[in-house]
Amino acid sequence: MKRICVSLLVVMLSAIPLFAGGNQESSDVAADGVIKLRLVGKDNSPTEQINVDHINRIEKAIYEKEGLKLDIELVRVPEGSYAEKLNLMIMSGDIPDIIYFQGNDQAIANQGILENLRPWIATSEIMQKAMLDFNKKRIESYPYLLWLAPPRIRVPMVRSDWYEAYGKDVESLDDYYDMLTFFTEQGGIGLTDTGNTDRIDYVFNRAFGITSTWMKQEGSWVYSRVTDEEKAKLAFYRKLYAEGILDPEYITTKWDTMEDKLYTGQVGMIASSAGTVVDIYESKMTKSAADSGLTILPPAKGVDQGFTVDVTKESRGWAISAGSKHKEAAWAFLEFMASDDGQMLDRLGFEGIHYTVEDGTIKLTDRFNEWWPRYHEVVGWKSPVPLLGESAQKSLDIAVEYTKEDINFLIPKELAPSWDALQNLYREYAFKLISGEYPMDRFDDFVKEWYRLGGDRLTEYAQTVLQ
Repeated sequence: MKRICVSLLVVMLSAIPLFAGGNQESSDVAADGVIKLRLVGKDNSPTEQINVDHINRIEKAIYEKEGLKLDIELVRVPEGSYAEKLNLMIMSGDIPDIIYFQGNDQAIANQGILENLRPWIATSEIMQKAMLDFNKKRIESYPYLLWLAPPRIRVPMVRSDWYEAYGKDVESLDDYYDMLTFFTEQGGIGLTDTGNTDRIDYVFNRAFGITSTWMKQEGSWVYSRVTDEEKAKLAFYRKLYAEGILDPEYITTKWDTMEDKLYTGQVGMIASSAGTVVDIYESKMTKSAADSGLTILPPAKGVDQGFTVDVTKESRGWAISAGSKHKEAAWAFLEFMASDDGQMLDRLGFEGIHYTVEDGTIKLTDRFNEWWPRYHEVVGWKSPVPLLGESAQKSLDIAVEYTKEDINFLIPKELAPSWDALQNLYREYAFKLISGEYPMDRFDDFVKEWYRLGGDRLTEYAQTVLQ
């Protein structure tokens, strides 16, 4: 049935007349029924031949499986912040058919530029099978981004050689402080982050009782970052900073610098994504620090223990342009990549490079860790061969064991400017409190300022949308 629908689509699109001056639809469908799509994705630039080879073989597989002829152009985004450069590209009117977002998507969606994916997902058996419960809740709340991957939890990972030298189990908040102090006493830095404390917050929030974005206190919903629990956590970070345990350069550290500090033995612990990323980190660790891998730890245990996962929306993912002339073909691409055939291509890499087949058995090569899926990482897909190393698998196991749902809501468009300003206010105060520029009692000034600059309206709104 699907093949028939796709064939009809090709015939319909091929029959569109080529008017003088040409509209986008007619100019993007060749006489032989080939549909041209433009796709933009982070680290998926056409300047790298392997990305081009990958999209070419996907086009071939889709044609063989679905009878759909695609000619997909990978769009290059200028160097710099991907989210910012992509936003500029879209706002200038250059809107590819398939778009990968890594932030800044909500402002684009608010302008009606992105397709509502709910109807497409509702009728797709492949997507219904591929999506986890938290994916479905996010789509129900925010229908513009699709991201098929394990929950993006930042798990604590420690250099194994340093952890073995420490020699004790770590779970409680005191355990963490003791281990990170040991790292510092050995001449390193305990832990770092990337410009703020968002990554390490995953590890420590619940230990201080910060169990959700909005917490019910004395019968009312309160934003967690203006609570006494947040103040206690910032005081803890301040102590780490003062003692040289928290990287004094964390505020200017980028993700690649963070990784380099781990590999080169400057820092003992970072918090990063569970799953495939751990394998990549461990591979680089092995190359840069002989005989050392990574040890994955549970989140810190205190008032509570766990990783909080937001179910209001995907923080990143794939979107389809609402103005695309070929939305059905764009959806067919995303759907195929979530299928077993698509996952075989996207998860295993290239035969002869990333894996070999010997007597019908797939064996991963030493270069497998260089490969990463460009489109989807379906959790329930049954790979013919284990794809994750021991540490990466443990990171997923820990993420699944300790993940708890957040209590949050999407900020409405009319309150979005205030929300953005309040996030900046928090980050400014948080750094100055952690670094010691402000005394801790200035946290109370922050709370007053937060409410004065719009937090009161947000808090009133929270009472109406949270149960």
